[in-house]
Amino acid sequence: MSDKTFDFRPSVDLLQVLARGSLRQNLPKAVRLWVILRSHYGGETDPLKLQLGETFTYSNWSQKFFTETDRYHKDYTIPPNHDPQCPCTQTISHWLFDSDLGVDKEEWQQSFLKLYPMPQQDLERLLSAGIIPETKKGSNQKSLPENRLFAVTSKNLQYDFNALVEMGWLRVQKVSQGNSTRLKTLYSRVKEIPNFAIYSETATFDLEGVGVGNVILNDLADFFDDFGRKINGEQRFFLDIEYIVPRQLSQQINAIRKQLKEIWHQNPISPIKITYVSARNFQRYQDEGEEYIVYPVCIYYSHRAPYLFAFGQNPRDEAKIDWYDYRLDRIQSLQQLKWDEVNIAGFSAKTCQSKTPKQIEHLRAEAWGFDFYKPQAILLLRFNCYFHSHYIEGTEREKIFKQITYQQAQSLIENSDCKAEAKKVILAAFQSRAKSDIYCRVNYRVGDNNTIMRLRAWGPKVEVLLPGHLREIMAEDIEKTRSFYRN
Repeated sequence: MSDKTFDFRPSVDLLQVLARGSLRQNLPKAVRLWVILRSHYGGETDPLKLQLGETFTYSNWSQKFFTETDRYHKDYTIPPNHDPQCPCTQTISHWLFDSDLGVDKEEWQQSFLKLYPMPQQDLERLLSAGIIPETKKGSNQKSLPENRLFAVTSKNLQYDFNALVEMGWLRVQKVSQGNSTRLKTLYSRVKEIPNFAIYSETATFDLEGVGVGNVILNDLADFFDDFGRKINGEQRFFLDIEYIVPRQLSQQINAIRKQLKEIWHQNPISPIKITYVSARNFQRYQDEGEEYIVYPVCIYYSHRAPYLFAFGQNPRDEAKIDWYDYRLDRIQSLQQLKWDEVNIAGFSAKTCQSKTPKQIEHLRAEAWGFDFYKPQAILLLRFNCYFHSHYIEGTEREKIFKQITYQQAQSLIENSDCKAEAKKVILAAFQSRAKSDIYCRVNYRVGDNNTIMRLRAWGPKVEVLLPGHLREIMAEDIEKTRSFYRN
């Protein structure tokens, strides 16, 4: 395949990439995008390949793709079934399975049902009408007229062209039309088709030439250097990473990852507009998400998922420009912008140029917690000696978990801002503990969920003494858990 040839068949994995979200809900659009890409980048023998100029309008493409375009495919109306030779007469199933470019129907359905389990009748309805009834309450999605994939308005198809522009498959420019104030939209093909990944259960990592030490900033990088490749034909190193991102979103994440990689290759780095579904605002926006304009900085793997650290608008406070970590599988779409297209107070190219991965590393080193943008507070912990010596002392945690004396710990409690009654209870508990235990003062990020999860995981090996409200949270959680196991 040359750099300008798109000769892929419509596999489930490929369509998942083009859907940029749920293929279950966006199947017709994904198949249309696949057909349109074949018309632009198909090989010389591809029956869908169109001969277009270096630049072309949507009208130029429509004239060559449909029959009787001026009569049926020009206005913003759905074309009737006017000509058996016109592509607008063909169904989704025809494009997927019956055309010269199609795939095996049984294999395709099995692959689809692995990602989206559903009754066979729902799948048949999806393949014919383009939707499953009541898939989404309140949805204005409509069935395809006579099950025809291209029985949509020219406006819908222009939206498809815009989607290909956003994904990097087409370039666009606006030019004036003589003395008219209206601008004409010109498209052009890209010199190299975008990189995109197809999910494979047998995929392996090729670490040749990868600077692992630049990614993994600890001794684990040495394992990759020594054992990342097979030794005498056998793989001797395995890394078991808990990964909670649903498999059906793999293609969506891969597409976003490729977009970010291309953006970070540019100088200067551009801002982006993302559609994001946050857990914080889920009740308000549900699965439709909300748009934020941000400056992308780097990707972290933590909390069993990859996160984009970015600076800009965010779900915590939509009016405040600040840092935020966006989980990649909750980003529904990503669009690259130009700086002259953005006019947001406190958000400019000059401001964002100072936002770097090194700055994030510096901020994360200041306190314990993943959410480095949250405020700091003092955390006072008590460990038993054995646990501290094996899991804190001598590890990277020791930089943040500062060991203090029994007297210093008591002074922290006495001078804390806890209410008098709460302070009295904490002091009584503290004084009943063994003085030989290990006490640590930690700067932590207030409200950071990862911190609370880690403290829960350590169980009775650690006790939270300060702050009082976090101690109460820990006690409440433990009591609720204990209630499940009472006889």
